Amino acid sequence: MRIASSSSRAVPQASGLHIPSFCSPWSRNAAVIGHQHIPGDSYTDSDLAPDMNAMSFAERQAVEEDIHGVAEAIEETPELITHKMEAMRQALARLNSQQRQALDRAFFFRPALSQDQGLHLMFLRARRFHADNAALSMAAYFQATRDLFGDDLLVQRITWNDVCILLGVGCCCS
Repeated sequence: MRIASSSSRAVPQASGLHIPSFCSPWSRNAAVIGHQHIPGDSYTDSDLAPDMNAMSFAERQAVEEDIHGVAEAIEETPELITHKMEAMRQALARLNSQQRQALDRAFFFRPALSQDQGLHLMFLRARRFHADNAALSMAAYFQATRDLFGDDLLVQRITWNDVCILLGVGCCCS
């Protein structure tokens, strides 16, 4: 099953700043993990229609609810969390070296991150406990952080002041 936006989204440019294309979930950098294809910019309405029509009514309803933020809540049992955390660790290990580059660097700077249950759980919740998607998201997060802010802020909390410095604008933040 592939799901994508109905229109291409432009990645904003600020002060000549290049924002990596993987920051956009529908970028040309489509990825494949296992059997699941993460779509790129070439995925259009004409691609979406057959995919949506191939779904059952219940599957289409679930997609619509998820898109609009009214999807059914997932009951987070200790067993589910333990199982999905292990599945995510395995998914992280399956990422290729290019996808893992910034993630490995972050783990090098702060080794505790590799075992940080809260961090892993944040990505699992964001991806509705799909371990492969959560692993991709975590790797993309660290890659975007590294590309935008460098190694110095890779494992730090990013503040508005950091963004203002990056953009070269005055900041009203204290």
